[in-house]
Amino acid sequence: MPKDASLLPSTPSFSRHLPVLDGVRGLAILLVLMEHLLASNDVRGSIFLNTAITVRSAGWMGVDLFFVLSGFLITGILYDSVGGESYFRTFYARRFLRIFPLYYGVLFLLFALTPLLGLQWRRFQFVHLLYLQNLPPWSSTIPASIYGYVCHFWSLAVEEQFYLVWPLIIFLIRDRRRLVVVALTLASLSPIIRTWGVLYGASWPFLYECTLCRMDSLLLGAALALVMRGPLFSRILRVAPAACILFLGATLATNLWLHPWNMDAQRSAFVDSIGFSLLAVGFASLIAWSLQPASWLAPFFRWSAMRWMGKYSYGIYVLHLIVYDMIGLGPRHWLDAHFHHKAIGVALGGIPALVISLALAWLSYNFYESRFLRLKRHFEYNRRDTVPARREIAA
Repeated sequence: MPKDASLLPSTPSFSRHLPVLDGVRGLAILLVLMEHLLASNDVRGSIFLNTAITVRSAGWMGVDLFFVLSGFLITGILYDSVGGESYFRTFYARRFLRIFPLYYGVLFLLFALTPLLGLQWRRFQFVHLLYLQNLPPWSSTIPASIYGYVCHFWSLAVEEQFYLVWPLIIFLIRDRRRLVVVALTLASLSPIIRTWGVLYGASWPFLYECTLCRMDSLLLGAALALVMRGPLFSRILRVAPAACILFLGATLATNLWLHPWNMDAQRSAFVDSIGFSLLAVGFASLIAWSLQPASWLAPFFRWSAMRWMGKYSYGIYVLHLIVYDMIGLGPRHWLDAHFHHKAIGVALGGIPALVISLALAWLSYNFYESRFLRLKRHFEYNRRDTVPARREIAA
């Protein structure tokens, strides 16, 4: 079998690295880049531009895809290793080596450049150091001078807070079926909390960034990982395409009906209440669909360009808005003022920031992050075989 084959192992443990999921991660970062670096007015004068803006405004969904994929991968790792030695030590050491060096390195660089950039932290440096920026009251009061550089770090805080609690739950329960029930039960709380917030006028940062409001995406990915390690895995793969089309299509269509030409989550009470959950089910189905051996999605996600984006997606995500604020906004404003053509300003403001972000992410990974990643060899998982019988996955 080819080294890069997308076929799954003969047991549904999904413990080994699956290249196709690198491509799924690549799609997530492309959506985020499209949303952030190609920002424009909601509506323009032609059907073509309106359609382009509509597609661009769907990029906010990339963060939700990241959440579902993280829940899927992390839960698989935790469940497969819960019976081994040094369960907590291994997991947190590997997370530390993957996440912290770049995150804190960027923060400390911004701290050092504070006088040059004219930043005013107002003690928010401590909030970011502790991954608390997504929680009230801080989520809605980030100083304007630092907002453009660190506003996207809220999603990293959501994941870190999830990592603090979910490994303990898996360790205490261990039983796969009970964990599925717990994951789905906890996931159901998020749309309830968000709906309550919409009805009673909760702030948008609370609805969009608070971990309690966004944990459904991570937990639905977790539930998928657990279900696919049981006897229903082949059935899940079979229904995944239809479920993906149904739930993603329903979410997109409903939001477009409510807000023609703009799918921005900030403006949709539907998304703020139950839409995030429907979207998470759609993205969980997309992941399962991509894992089908005969899936037509697999070649796209296995494409080297998509896998490259996925490999460097963390660095791209952390750095892209900082780069855009430093080198993209100035040219964008100048072009808007002198050419009075929005498309030119969008392209020539966003494309250079994109190229530089990709280059910096590559440099960071290969010359900085990799030095820490090599230390992972001291913290190897002791996995267990989750399914005794060897079975082929249905196409």
